[in-house]
Amino acid sequence: MEEISRQLLYQRLRNRLIELLDMYSSLDDIATLGAYEMIELVGDLLPLDYDEAPKVFSEKEKEAISKFTELAKNAADATVEDTWSVDWFKSSDEWVSVSEFAKQALIIFHERGRYSEEHEKVFAT
Repeated sequence: MEEISRQLLYQRLRNRLIELLDMYSSLDDIATLGAYEMIELVGDLLPLDYDEAPKVFSEKEKEAISKFTELAKNAADATVEDTWSVDWFKSSDEWVSVSEFAKQALIIFHERGRYSEEHEKVFAT
């Protein structure tokens, strides 16, 4: 198995987080995977220890992740059984809120964009 640096690992995690936000930004996409799978995806990826690669995430991005995590938890708490019904998601205030916020968070993340999965980004000091 390939050994990679901690920074490169976090650059890859950043890219997965952008993908997760993209999925959450569409209630149709959420319904395709189902509520429980979407909840699990958040649990698999978050929280992150930002101290491990301090420059991979900006303060603004960290704040967005924190808010997204809170809204995703609210959506999870409001989900009593698994569902793939887009109409159900559209009728859930919690799922609509997390989906709408994911769109805002994507805008924040697109300011700095995705990072290489093969080479460490050199950050300005």
